[in-house]
Amino acid sequence: MHRPRGPHRPWSDGLPPELLRVILLNLTCLADRVYFSAVCRPWRSAASGPDAPPRQLPWLLLPSPAAPSFFSLHSGATRRLYLPEKVRAARLCGSHDGGWVALAFDQWRGYAAVNLLSGARVLLPDRLRTNLPNLHGNGDCEHPMFIHTVIFSESPSTKGCLAAAHISSAFNIAFCRPGMDRHWVAYQHAVDVFQDMIYFKSKLKEGFHVLSNTEDVAVYTPNGGPSAPLVMSRSSYQVQKRPDYKPDDLNLSRYLVESRGKLLMVLRQLKECRDPKGSPTFRFRIFEMNHGIAPGGGSVVSWVELHTLPGRLLLLGRGCSRASEVSQFNRLEVGHIYNSDDTRFNISLALKSGSKHSSTDMGVDVQKKLNRRKRTWRFPQQFTSECYPIWFAP
Repeated sequence: MHRPRGPHRPWSDGLPPELLRVILLNLTCLADRVYFSAVCRPWRSAASGPDAPPRQLPWLLLPSPAAPSFFSLHSGATRRLYLPEKVRAARLCGSHDGGWVALAFDQWRGYAAVNLLSGARVLLPDRLRTNLPNLHGNGDCEHPMFIHTVIFSESPSTKGCLAAAHISSAFNIAFCRPGMDRHWVAYQHAVDVFQDMIYFKSKLKEGFHVLSNTEDVAVYTPNGGPSAPLVMSRSSYQVQKRPDYKPDDLNLSRYLVESRGKLLMVLRQLKECRDPKGSPTFRFRIFEMNHGIAPGGGSVVSWVELHTLPGRLLLLGRGCSRASEVSQFNRLEVGHIYNSDDTRFNISLALKSGSKHSSTDMGVDVQKKLNRRKRTWRFPQQFTSECYPIWFAP
């Protein structure tokens, strides 16, 4: 005796929520979760419900006018990324959590903050303003500029957002309010060589923290309210030099990273590499900013070296470095340092490679202790671009 069959139901509709949760937890890449949510309505509800998995680790965004892609730490694979044609051809110069990137549409101008997930766009100024006298003795001059990196204090679409830029001009740092100001306000950060910048809230100061090659830190904060002309104040930490600091060491790159409410300085030691296919990176060292009291009173900070990195991994890139807690994600190990290739900041290295930027120093530094290392390559090594890759937080 045959039972009558009822209406046909897709097999996907009959899976219990517990099983959907297990499937979703094993989809480590955000792109796979997008495909998961597109299967049917119950699957979409599972992907966006209150029990949805935590947010993703940043991707390494690999810009290319022909075939943009990204590298996922979760899946260990490089995947194609659909972007509008105008965005594909743009030069990337910064990122912010929630899918935002800063870019230049025609290399030297056309700056904007674009959300690659929603398509939202916030314009950034093309010109630089300074109150220094011009040839006619007047102030409030306009200057051309080239932006290397843009840092945002919060989401670029937020009314209170401030943007800071590392620029090449008669000045080297500029600030603006995205979508509101017609000009960047220029400042001359004259203390040695610019290394990296981050927006950070410390115990003593909140603002844009700028690291120099002398390992000193200056902080820029705004004066006045959002309707007043943008004026930035500059203050500095009293920084004690670490015992093995060498002022003439030109083979160091320095990065600023926020982790667990602390400011980290990561040193990337470079060496001459005879093998053109090898990596010039030699080793990494990590220091944490420590606040103390100076002998004569007042506050003083020092860089204290960390020999382990418990529960964390680091993603390094100029203006887009991040630290992540490994416990929040599956299949990731403690102590890894993933570095993108930003040798464009080194003019001599950029000149050797011509107009193209060859990403030969991209990889992961695997280490349980920071002085005991094992080098492993996981990133694309034949990738070339008009600009260096950046960490993109979807």
